[in-house]
Amino acid sequence: MPDSEKPRSEPEIIPPYEQTGRPGRDAPRVRVFVDTHGTERVYVAKPGSFGAILMILIAAMLAAVFFVLFFAAFIFLLPIMILLVAAAVIVGLLRTLFGGTP
Repeated sequence: MPDSEKPRSEPEIIPPYEQTGRPGRDAPRVRVFVDTHGTERVYVAKPGSFGAILMILIAAMLAAVFFVLFFAAFIFLLPIMILLVAAAVIVGLLRTLFGGTP
């Protein structure tokens, strides 16, 4: 954007207590107004105890799923890796027995 052009509108951030005149527990923490094809409002509030417990449970379930997937992949790939290492050792021994260069 050239320096001579100014943006048509800028975001306006209004603290939550300005609307009611006093900060309160029920008021949203942040209110953002953005002018893009209308007015959009974004409310950000501190999660309560139920929300925090729910987020911890979801994170624990995701961690358990990733652990199970990782463990299953490890168990599946372990025999394949053992076979590849055994094949490499056998090929190396056969090359030395039949006069190939090591």
